[in-house]
Order: sequence, then structure tokens, then C-alpha cells
Amino acid sequence: MSDDQLSQFRQSIDNIDAALIHMLAERFRITQAVGEYKAEAGMPPADPTREREQIERLRKLAEEAGLDPEFSEKFLRFVIDEVIRHHERIADTPQ
Repeated sequence: MSDDQLSQFRQSIDNIDAALIHMLAERFRITQAVGEYKAEAGMPPADPTREREQIERLRKLAEEAGLDPEFSEKFLRFVIDEVIRHHERIADTPQ
């Protein structure tokens, strides 16, 4: 493999990583709004039914995309746990 080829691969990886960061930032902006809405409405921070549905849906998408569904579930679980932590913090903040 030439250095030029490796550089091209790495540039593609860097671009994908940047896109992932921007997408995660947007996702967390939206989940922040969800957390605020739930707190104002007196709803619990977590929604286990929604979480199960999302994990099932994304495992299926991962399989269709050729991605290990176990990895996708671990990644989504990490994101969900972080969102719930944010929602709990919002719920504990006086409105």
C-alpha cells in the first residue's frame, strides 16, 4: 500500500469521524429539548419501552448495513445512558 493510498483512507476516516461528531452534537441538542419538555410535563427521564424499540430497530438496521448488531447495541446503549443522565439532571433542576 502506498503512502498516498494510506493518506486517502485516513482522510476518509477523518471525514467520517467529523460527520459523526456533528451528528451526535445535533442528536444531543434535540435530546436536551426532549429532557426539558419531559421535566416541564412531569414525565420520567427514561422511557424503557422507547429504548427497547430503538435498540431493536437499530440492531435490524445494523444487520442490513453489514454492521455487527452487538456493537450497534452497545453504542446505542452508551448514548441512551448519557441522554438519561442529562434528562435526570434536567429533572432535578428547579423549573
